[in-house]
Amino acid sequence: MTGGSPWLGQPRRIAGAALVAGTLIACLASCALSIGGLQHRTSSYTIGTRITTLVVTNQAGDVHVTGDSSRAVSVTERISFHGTAPATTHRISAGTLSLISHCPATETCTVGYTITVPRKTTVRVTAAAGSVALGSLGGPVTVHVNAGKISLSSLTGSVDAASSAGSIRGQRLSSTNASLHVSAGDINVTFSTPAASITATTEVGALTVRVPDTVQYHVTASAAVGDVHVSVSRSPAAARTITASTKTGSITIEPSGPASKTSG
Repeated sequence: MTGGSPWLGQPRRIAGAALVAGTLIACLASCALSIGGLQHRTSSYTIGTRITTLVVTNQAGDVHVTGDSSRAVSVTERISFHGTAPATTHRISAGTLSLISHCPATETCTVGYTITVPRKTTVRVTAAAGSVALGSLGGPVTVHVNAGKISLSSLTGSVDAASSAGSIRGQRLSSTNASLHVSAGDINVTFSTPAASITATTEVGALTVRVPDTVQYHVTASAAVGDVHVSVSRSPAAARTITASTKTGSITIEPSGPASKTSG
């Protein structure tokens, strides 16, 4: 009889799978894995010092920031790279925590951040490529992305969000002031309380803004190429303003409510 039994390699395969599973379970605070030449590292740490402002500057990768009732800041970094690992730093100065990542020249990498901060923290995120998600925050937020989508949920502080190529999605927003801009992509946001000022602009893309129809708004909406639909209560004398404009795309400004749903 020639050839080996197909079952002879099974114990080795099972042992290898068990080793990988054991390694994954062990990677709780710090971990390094190499899969097919792509290396992965994960590290987590907690900042006990009082932080009032979070600043994230990320070259490539997703950023998720969530507010909660804790006084501490928790950070998890997930790094993927070929060759040389990206440089990540965190520093604290006068109540500001700064997180910075850089990929080595001519190499591709990603650094993903999952961050929990006190709810009232001021948050500023700048990302070259990757998605940014901010949720359950009560302080002012600023997020600028070159290429990637922005997701906003349950925010009560002022919002300044911009993406050169991507989209902005927002739900359960109760911010007093919001400035939203996308060069190429859609904006679709829903406010749960009337805002004092909302500005939403795109170069190419559709705009959908939903607000409570319990007050009147001074609405200015213009589309060079595209339809404009406004169905909220409006008055030129209203103190609350909504400004929406696009060069190419449709504009919809409509009441929010139980039946409203933010797509995407």
